[in-house]
Parts: sequence; structure tokens; C-alpha cells
Amino acid sequence: MTIISTAKPVTLEEALDIAEERAYAAKTPSFPPCDDTIAFVKQVDWEDVRHRLRCGVNNVGLILAVIGEKIYDMGAYLAKV
Repeated sequence: MTIISTAKPVTLEEALDIAEERAYAAKTPSFPPCDDTIAFVKQVDWEDVRHRLRCGVNNVGLILAVIGEKIYDMGAYLAKV
């Protein structure tokens, strides 16, 4: 009786890489809160964050300009009184 393997053959370098990854994983156990945080940061759409940040900074600048204008108008009014 002959047993036929369906697994693909692995080279010596690939076998050593697999063994090294398994040894590293055994030495460095996972810490779920850190793993969850890293996974969350990797899933963030940074293009969308950049766009929202630019819009937010633009709105803050606009608000500062309007407040500055109103303070100037109030100072001009008080100077005439």
C-alpha cells in the first residue's frame, strides 16, 4: 500500500523560516489588548482621516477669523463711545 501526499513539497529554506517563525511566536506570547490596538490602527482609512483633519483645521481658521472680526468691531464701537 502506497500513501500519496497531497501537500506541496517544502524547500529547506522554507522549512527553516517556518521553524523560526514558530520559535519566535513561542518566545513572544501575544497580549490581546496590544494586538487589538495594532489591528485597529492598521484598519484605519488614513486618507479619510487626512481629509477630515484638513476640513476641521479649515473650520477652526474660519471661526477664529469671524471671532477676530467681531472683537475688532466691538473695539471700534467702544472707541467711539
